[in-house]
Amino acid sequence: MTERLNTDMHAACLAIDKECRVLTIHGSADEIIPVEDAFEFAKIIPNHKLRIVEGADHRYTAHLAELASIAVGFIKETLEQDKAASI
Repeated sequence: MTERLNTDMHAACLAIDKECRVLTIHGSADEIIPVEDAFEFAKIIPNHKLRIVEGADHRYTAHLAELASIAVGFIKETLEQDKAASI
């Protein structure tokens, strides 16, 4: 856990391959990582999709279904894009 706290997130975001599709799901009521951080990452990361779950805390308490729906939707969308690109 301490190692994660020492991570330079700006540098980590810049190191992401530009072809890599990235989804960030962040709770608007996250008490651990400010939602503003998610907006900053969205400015840095290419090929990025940001979804804010209104009212969700860091553990997505009472928002697990929405979290799962967003993640599954992103995976399906990515698979469809990959399939279309290979045709």
